[in-house]
Amino acid sequence: MSLATLHCPGCGAAAPLVAGAAIDCRHCGRSIAVPETWRAAAEGHAAAAQVRREVEPRWQQLAGGVGTPVLAAAKALLLVLPPLATWLVQSRMVPPPTPVENFGYVAFPALLPGALLWLWATTVNAAVLRVRRDVSAHEAAGALACRSCGAPLAPEPEALATTCLYCGTDSLVRDLPASTRARDHAVRTLAEAAGVLRRRRINLGLGVALLGLGVAAMVVAAALALSLAFGV
Repeated sequence: MSLATLHCPGCGAAAPLVAGAAIDCRHCGRSIAVPETWRAAAEGHAAAAQVRREVEPRWQQLAGGVGTPVLAAAKALLLVLPPLATWLVQSRMVPPPTPVENFGYVAFPALLPGALLWLWATTVNAAVLRVRRDVSAHEAAGALACRSCGAPLAPEPEALATTCLYCGTDSLVRDLPASTRARDHAVRTLAEAAGVLRRRRINLGLGVALLGLGVAAMVVAAALALSLAFGV
């Protein structure tokens, strides 16, 4: 349940909730009394924030995405492996394969490792970016606000994420993506977001592997058909 945001009686600014009897307005310094219901909710959400801090290392590991070295390796495989495989087959096989056989059995299949690695890396990075956007805090007028209820946040210095004490929703407050549109608000806590990201990475890996097997089977079938058609 989300509580109504408390406002300063002096300047009217919205105030981030704390587990205490009063809040000092960040704009004018006036004290804002915290009602008992708000205080009890803040204390309950503060306990949940400890769970978020325990999840943060796992989130950082999953949300790192696929680095530039992997993408560079995929491009290198795409450029180097087909001509290398073709040269090896042409120089070692006696008699050397025909152009049709060379293309169907050697050059085209040699593209698969680099292509599948690049596809996996780019889709994982896209999934990571989408989940990061889903759990990032709102930014308005230079201040951070809860992505769920819109209440102002008061993150700790150098914090990765913070828990809104009004509604209990976790929001990322560091290294925010450039765009936070098209959010999925069904993900409420950092633990849930880490679970979603882990499942997406596993599913993407399995999908790319199955795609590779399917493409390889199609290539072999096409090469056999060409061999039969041209009598080679």
